[in-house]
Amino acid sequence: MPHVLLIALGPIQDFIFSARKCRDLWFGSWLLSELSKATALGVAEECGLEALVFPGVSHLNELAGGPSSTSVANKIVARLPEGKDPADVAEKAQAVMKARLEELRDEAFSKIERLPYFLKDPAQAQIGDLIEFIWASAPEHGEDGYKVARQRAEQLLAARKNTRMWSKVSWGAPVPKSAIDGERESVLHEDLFDGVKEKKLTPEEVRVRYGVGPAERLCGVGLLKRHGRRAQMPDRRFQYTHRFLSTGHLAAWPLFKRTENTFDPLLLDAWQGYQQTLRRFGVPLEEQLIVQGPGWKSPIFGAFDGSLLFESRLPDLFEEVTDPERRKAGIRAAREALSCVLKAVGVTTPLPYYAILQADGDHMGKAIERQENARKHRALSKQLDVFAQGVRSTVEQMGGELIYSGGDDVLAFVPLHDVVACARTLAESFAEALKDFRTDQTDENPTLSVGIAISHFLDPLSGALRLARRAEALAKVRRSSLAVIVDKRSGPPVEVTGPWGDLDQDLDGFVKMHRLDLVPDGAAYELRDLTRLLDGATGTERENLAELVRKEAARILRRKQPQHGAEAAIKKEILDEILAALGRCEIREVANRLIVARLLAQAQDEAQLPIAGDNS
Repeated sequence: MPHVLLIALGPIQDFIFSARKCRDLWFGSWLLSELSKATALGVAEECGLEALVFPGVSHLNELAGGPSSTSVANKIVARLPEGKDPADVAEKAQAVMKARLEELRDEAFSKIERLPYFLKDPAQAQIGDLIEFIWASAPEHGEDGYKVARQRAEQLLAARKNTRMWSKVSWGAPVPKSAIDGERESVLHEDLFDGVKEKKLTPEEVRVRYGVGPAERLCGVGLLKRHGRRAQMPDRRFQYTHRFLSTGHLAAWPLFKRTENTFDPLLLDAWQGYQQTLRRFGVPLEEQLIVQGPGWKSPIFGAFDGSLLFESRLPDLFEEVTDPERRKAGIRAAREALSCVLKAVGVTTPLPYYAILQADGDHMGKAIERQENARKHRALSKQLDVFAQGVRSTVEQMGGELIYSGGDDVLAFVPLHDVVACARTLAESFAEALKDFRTDQTDENPTLSVGIAISHFLDPLSGALRLARRAEALAKVRRSSLAVIVDKRSGPPVEVTGPWGDLDQDLDGFVKMHRLDLVPDGAAYELRDLTRLLDGATGTERENLAELVRKEAARILRRKQPQHGAEAAIKKEILDEILAALGRCEIREVANRLIVARLLAQAQDEAQLPIAGDNS
C-alpha cells in the first residue's frame, strides 16, 4: 500500500543564524537549501518526481545542485507508491544528501587543506555530524488515507524529534571553541595564533590564507561557511561570488541609490582621489571589491564595498600598515579625501543603519490540514514555491540581497529606504499566491507576518539577527501583521507593531510628514514622555488618567511649530491624521511610530526618493 514519508533536516535556525559575517549567514542558508534539494532529489530518483508533495517542483533539474532559483525548506513530504519501502527511500535520500554535503565540504576545504595549521580530520568529522536526518512514515488506509497517514506521520516525526539519541563525538578535544557559536572545538591549531602573537605571522597572512581574524578560532562548520562557494544565478556577472556584502555596505545602500542614475564629474574626481589616497598608503583596494545583486548599479562607486564611505571604518583599512606614523598620516589623508566625496554626494555623514527582514506564513498548519489528498497538498506546495521564487525578484528589484526563501519563510537584507514597501509587497504576493486555500471553514486565507530589524552596522551581526527574530515573533502575536524594531545604540530599542493596512500606512504617512517637515522631531519624544504618567495606574484610575493624557497629547501637538518654527502650528490635516492614530493606538505606540518613521524618512532623503503625493 502507499505510504506517506516525512523527512526533516536540522538544525535550521541555529545553523543559519550562527554567523559573525554576512558571508557566513549567506552561505549557511544556501547550504541548507542545497541539502534539502538533494534529499528531495534522492526521493524523486527512487520513486519518481510525482511522488514529491513538498517541494512542489515540476522538473527534476529544479532539484539539481548549483545555480537554481529553487529554494527548498528543511521538510520533505512524499507519497510513496505501493511497493516502495519507506526505509529504503529514506536511506537513498540520506545518501544523496550526504554526497552533496561532502562535495561542498571538499570544495571549501580544497583552499586550506594543505595549510599547516588546519586540522582536516576533526573538521571533516564535525561536518559529518552536522545534519540531523529524521524521518517517519505511515501507511494509507481507507478513503481519507493520505490525510490520516500524513497526520500520523507528523505525530511520529514529532515523537522522533523528542527522543533523539546522542552519541559521543569523535572530534572532542581540550581546545578553544568556535568564535561563531561556541558549540564545536576549533580546528585551527593554536600554533597559528601563537605565531601572530610572536609576530612570525601577520594578521594579513592569516586572513588571506585561512579566512579568519588573528584571534578568530573556527570549527569545521565555521570554516565551511567561510570558504564554501555558493553558486550564482546565470544573470550574475560571475559564476561564483568571492566577495560578500558587509553590514557597512548594507548601510550605504541609500547612497548607492542616490547615485545610481548620476554621473557627476566632480563626484567621480573626488571618488578617484579617495582611491588614490588609499592606494598611496598601501590599502589593498582589490580586497574591497564585491559582487552585488542585479538591483544595484553605480556609475560612480562601481563594485566597491560601501563600507569605504564610512569614516569609522578607516582604521580597519589601515590595519596592515605597521608603521604607526604612516598609519596615522594615512588615516588623516583618507579622512580628508572621504569628506570631499561625501560633500560631492551631498551628505555630511551617511546613515549607519541597515535593515533585516524576516517573514513567516500564518496558519500554514491549518491550511495544510485542510488538504484532503496528496494532489491538493501538492497544489498548495507548488503555490508556496511560486511565492518563494518570486521573493528573490521582489527583493533584488528593490536592491536587496535575499538570504533565504523556502516555502513560507523569508530572510533578506533590504535597503532601509525601501524596507516597508518591500515587506508590504511580499505580504501581498503571499496572499495572492495562496488565495485559493483556506485555513479553516471560514473564508480566511493564509497571511504573511513580517518582522523588520534596523541595526547599526558596527553592532555584531548575531545581535541584529536576534532582533529580526524578535520582530518576527512580535508580528506573529496578532498575525497578518508588520513589526519594526529599531536599535540605535542609545537607549532601549524602539518597537512598533500593527496589522497590515494600519502600521504600514501610518509609517508611510509619518515618513511623508517628516520629509516635508510638517511635524517637529521633538513631538514624538514629548508624547512618549507623557505616557509615564500612566505607569503604575490600574483599573478605573488608569482609564480616567488615560483620557486626561490623551487630551494633553492633543494639546502638545496643537502648540507644536513645524518647519523649524517657521509655521505657527501644525496644519489641520496633519494634526487630524496624528489624532486619528491616537484614537486607534496607545500614545506610546504612536510616539514610537513617529520615531521609527523619522529614521525611515532620513533614509529616503539620503536616497533622494521622490516624496509620494508631493507636487511642490
